[in-house]
Amino acid sequence: MKLYNPAPGRKVTSPYGPRKHPITGQRNKMHHGIDYGGSFDVLCAGDGVVEHVGWSPKGGGHVVIIKHASDLYTVYYHGREATKLQKGERVRAGQFIYRSGNTGASNGSHLHFECRRSRKWGDSVDPNSYLSDEKPGDKPSEPERAKIKVTGRLDRSTWKAWQAALKANPKYEYYGVIDGIPGPITWKAVQRSAGSKADGIPGPNTRKAVQRLLKLLREYSGRIDGIWGRGTISALQRALNKGTYR
Repeated sequence: MKLYNPAPGRKVTSPYGPRKHPITGQRNKMHHGIDYGGSFDVLCAGDGVVEHVGWSPKGGGHVVIIKHASDLYTVYYHGREATKLQKGERVRAGQFIYRSGNTGASNGSHLHFECRRSRKWGDSVDPNSYLSDEKPGDKPSEPERAKIKVTGRLDRSTWKAWQAALKANPKYEYYGVIDGIPGPITWKAVQRSAGSKADGIPGPNTRKAVQRLLKLLREYSGRIDGIWGRGTISALQRALNKGTYR
């Protein structure tokens, strides 16, 4: 999954990796994020759900954590003031979080930005492996090809690949997280992709519409009966792997 720069145009003042701690002076102290210096509007790096809003006087100051997928969270430290976002609120890429500041353990106004595999502190990855040069609203680049097995079973990995394909096309309006758990937001995007009524309630009409779409993509040759058996799901998996479901 690609993320956007939460501080576009701002200078990186401290990259991800070991460094001399700017406050304690400790050498080879792991820096779990990227620091962007200055006072500026901090933007959400991707579509997701607000997982945590809090205050850490000895660490991050005003903190916001956003869940983008089951294994991808972004973390924002040192806000000048508390965000107006609420826990559980859905957010979009480029949405305002707060103004960068100097709260918590900080020696100047900046944003400390992290990518984590979970909410747990220290479970970080280099944000550069996710950050894209694109900006919210840009024409999306070629979607990443799903790597799933063609099993004919609608499992969680297939749902995650389907959600990723839906997210890659803005006309499907999928702003949920890529977690492999289909809810009303996922189903509405599926319905929009197949040209059926987007009410978020899966039913025979939705299932038939998906079969018609897969037939147009030359992946499905069965009956349009609204019954998703191995033939339908295998066709879906092939389309996701080829990148033709878009």
